[in-house]
Amino acid sequence: MLDPELLAGLEEAVEAAPENRKLHLHLIALLLSGGLTDRALGHAQWLLLQEPDNRDALLMAAQAAEALEDSDRAERYRRVADALGLMSNSARP
Repeated sequence: MLDPELLAGLEEAVEAAPENRKLHLHLIALLLSGGLTDRALGHAQWLLLQEPDNRDALLMAAQAAEALEDSDRAERYRRVADALGLMSNSARP
């Protein structure tokens, strides 16, 4: 079970520092591990609006969508994440 005070503190920190992508990802991962998938998906979607090519956020959004039994949306997130991974691998010398 997630500590509600810890969760509230992290959400406040994310609101205070919206540019801190790593903090967002940490919060999303915590929400996913605690079974709060709808909130995790909401945070992942917000992060993806700011940074559409964030592969970690895409994969976490896919995980959340899958847990919410929205397999079509989960598959779309995974395809974009896979494409980004392929692009970054092909750009290497």
